[in-house]
Amino acid sequence: MNNKAFFYGQFYLLMTLFWIALFENVHLMTLITGLIFSVLVIFFTEKYLLKDDFYQIIDFNAFKLLIYFFILLYEIYANAFVTIHQIITLQINPDIVEIHTDLKSNTQKCILANSITLTPGTVTIDLEGHTLKVLWLNAKSKNTVIAGNMIKGRFERFLNR
Repeated sequence: MNNKAFFYGQFYLLMTLFWIALFENVHLMTLITGLIFSVLVIFFTEKYLLKDDFYQIIDFNAFKLLIYFFILLYEIYANAFVTIHQIITLQINPDIVEIHTDLKSNTQKCILANSITLTPGTVTIDLEGHTLKVLWLNAKSKNTVIAGNMIKGRFERFLNR
């Protein structure tokens, strides 16, 4: 199977599933309109916004996305319990730390920044170049490398694959 066709097929499927989730039903008409709109959205985005193919710009793999979703979900829940404990016991030490990322693409850096923000206890304030400014509820280190390893955790390792 052609890699480009497989790429677009994954994208259309993902967007159609999102469409079905928005409409909260799995009727044939919802499926057809979701597929039509996903094709139209990709077409107009490539033609008028990107002026290039999604295939050339975006590194997308639905399987990797699914695995990343579960990693993110685990980190959110694990850190939620830690953050709740820190708040209840007043063990907080808020600080802004700068961390460095080795991720190459802006898409990967954006996903990392948003994942950090979704994780309880941390909020990404700024992303400039390869540096992220993060508000950390309980800063355990001001050292860029140590703080980076604690905050980025598995996110960056997985995104770097």
